[in-house]
Amino acid sequence: MEYFLLKPFEGGCRFKIINHDKDILICSMIRKGEAPDFTLHPCPLISNRFKELLEQYLRDMDFIPCVIEGEENPDYWAFHPAQQSVENAEFRPDGSVSAVCPMGLTPIFTVPNYKKVSYVVNLALAESLLRRGYVNLSLERIGQIGGDMHANDH
Repeated sequence: MEYFLLKPFEGGCRFKIINHDKDILICSMIRKGEAPDFTLHPCPLISNRFKELLEQYLRDMDFIPCVIEGEENPDYWAFHPAQQSVENAEFRPDGSVSAVCPMGLTPIFTVPNYKKVSYVVNLALAESLLRRGYVNLSLERIGQIGGDMHANDH
């Protein structure tokens, strides 16, 4: 299985959470700009269209709606994917993941360490993201620990 580091959109608008309810988040926009499909600030949030894609892969995942102050319907969703232990990953000096142990068919998972949390997607989800033209997030191929990573190389 191939894996990719999911890198969030760094520009564009910024949000601030103005409530701390566990069932719904209310955000205010503190900087206007292009709307991200994936951001880590103020917490991990995905757009409606990213959520629709993840629901195809993870039917049982819970999403917490995030409503922008003054709006009626959620534009973003908080989510908590499966977590890979630090012992099953390798890291770069900046704290981002450089390689992971396989997580079976899990399409997206996090790898936390003392510097940052990395979001990792498998090849199937990465291809789905690229086919749908998400322009405000990027993917970077990372290595795989264990298994037969180079089975076709002779």
